[in-house]
Amino acid sequence: MENIKLLSIIFLITAQHGYAQQKADNRKEITSIINNYSKSVIEKDSVTFYGLFNDGTVTWCAALKDRSQAREFEKKGVKSARRNYFSSSYEAFMRSLFRYKSTKDKFDNIRIIEDGTVASVSMDYSFWADNKMTNWGGKYLSLIKRDGKWKITSVIYSLELTDYFEQPTLKERQKGL
Repeated sequence: MENIKLLSIIFLITAQHGYAQQKADNRKEITSIINNYSKSVIEKDSVTFYGLFNDGTVTWCAALKDRSQAREFEKKGVKSARRNYFSSSYEAFMRSLFRYKSTKDKFDNIRIIEDGTVASVSMDYSFWADNKMTNWGGKYLSLIKRDGKWKITSVIYSLELTDYFEQPTLKERQKGL
């Protein structure tokens, strides 16, 4: 009887270790996707960038934050200001980068939730064009593990325009967590 108890304990410890290792591996793979996303924006590497995304429909949508929208209305008038949201595609985003000499999509405050099959990543970002931050906000990625590889299925983000508002420091942004 004691041998059965001992074997049960060993099995549980081994199973927990295996599960913890799988979680760590998933987080490492998802972090690699985030790093490759950022790197491919800097290098304007469309082949790597496109490979991060799932086949078929991928949601790409952004919304301008209310206070930036209000400033746009003040500056340009209600009829001339941009809409407060847009939908596009990751391919169109990559093509848009080529109008700049340099681009960066910087991420911090990254939080990953995953169950081994689906994942949600939230992060703070700042987008830079020609060495100047143009906008910042929150970015949210949804991923699935397809055929053993993590793929992005949606990118949704908020935009705060740096023409009007500076990005708070990381410490200030983490206060609300």
